[in-house]
Amino acid sequence: MYEILALIDRFGLGIVFVGTFFEGEVFAIIGGFLAYRGTHPLWLMSSLAFIGSFCGDLAVFLFSRYFSNSEWVKRWKRKPKFTKALRLVDRYQAYFVIVNRYIYGLRMPGLIALGLSSISVPRFMILNFIGAAIWAGLFTTIGYVFGYSITSVFQHLEMMEHGMMIFLAVLALALMLFFAWQQGGSVIRDRLVSRLRKDRDETAGTEPVEAQVGSRPVSSDRDAPRR
Repeated sequence: MYEILALIDRFGLGIVFVGTFFEGEVFAIIGGFLAYRGTHPLWLMSSLAFIGSFCGDLAVFLFSRYFSNSEWVKRWKRKPKFTKALRLVDRYQAYFVIVNRYIYGLRMPGLIALGLSSISVPRFMILNFIGAAIWAGLFTTIGYVFGYSITSVFQHLEMMEHGMMIFLAVLALALMLFFAWQQGGSVIRDRLVSRLRKDRDETAGTEPVEAQVGSRPVSSDRDAPRR
């Protein structure tokens, strides 16, 4: 877990920016967590989350606006979530630009629906600016405030990791012994069976001799011919 935290500390700026550009609030919370750890100031993490979210939403909006005939946009238009997003855009056009980030699973189809709607580019940019600023400030603050809790979670995960490693080691040893017994046990069983067969064959080979000796007539003085 400490290696993961070290990687986050080292590449935190890029992680927050790229993550908020393509994805969402998880990376903004990571930015707040880095600010709590003292790696970077909170204002810098909030600014990166804001820029990433603003540029990411604007890129999708402009692409769907000017490349609406592309296969990528058509593929999204065939999904059921796009129909739901389109209804929300028609009903709450301005408000939907701001709240679209908070609706799980509708960020991408919502942005495409906005790009295909009648909203102008300047109006979208203003509303997107407001929405991105609120969103970035909220989730980086959450990451900062709950930084202690997140640290405790990592510590518990580290304890669980050690326990899991012990469990996996015991399981691997048990499986190894089991397969060894399967292989070695079969060899032992084969040897025992062959030994029993050999003893049985040797015993069967001596029976005719004993039977021959047992069937041989025993002479006696009574049966001897008289002179």
